[in-house]
Amino acid sequence: MKDIKAVVAKNLTSLRKANGLTQAELAEKLNYSDKAVSRWEHGETMPDINVLYELCEFYGITMNDLVDEEYKADEAAKGRQNNANSYRIWLGIVTASAVWLFFTVLFIYTRMMLDTAYWLSFVWAVPASIVLFSYICKRVFGWITRFVLGSVVIWTVISASYLHMLVSFGVNLWMIFLVGVPLQAMFFMWQKMKNYKQYL
Repeated sequence: MKDIKAVVAKNLTSLRKANGLTQAELAEKLNYSDKAVSRWEHGETMPDINVLYELCEFYGITMNDLVDEEYKADEAAKGRQNNANSYRIWLGIVTASAVWLFFTVLFIYTRMMLDTAYWLSFVWAVPASIVLFSYICKRVFGWITRFVLGSVVIWTVISASYLHMLVSFGVNLWMIFLVGVPLQAMFFMWQKMKNYKQYL
């Protein structure tokens, strides 16, 4: 009977090396600590089924590949992982484009039917499209890119809210921008905590 933990540890190590990643780089992409990755690869702990699924999805392999004693990670594995990343990026771009299409239709509708140009719809399209793009591509980017995208979302939502109140109701709520400072700080701390999350 084969030792599944040892087989998974060996395959995870060879997959990571075939993809040219360090333990720290892989940990950053998966939001785990490099210590957790090291423990998986040394067979000290076994990732739970959800983490195993994430790893298979990340590398573009099946669960059968991961537990196969004869599995050899090679350039094909790297190609599958690159293809999976490219697919996620393109899906993110298409989804973000669909958001802009929706808000463009909303703009045209309000212009034709209500005889007013609701240009603020384009302001709200910015954070909406970034949120969807970031969610779909979360496994592709490192924590710094996710932090930058999240920060853009925070400030564009605040800016859109400010413009909406100013244009629609004539209320100048410039103090709303002060809310962004603690939100930005909390978001930074949350990203750092996720980055150093450890698998127990």
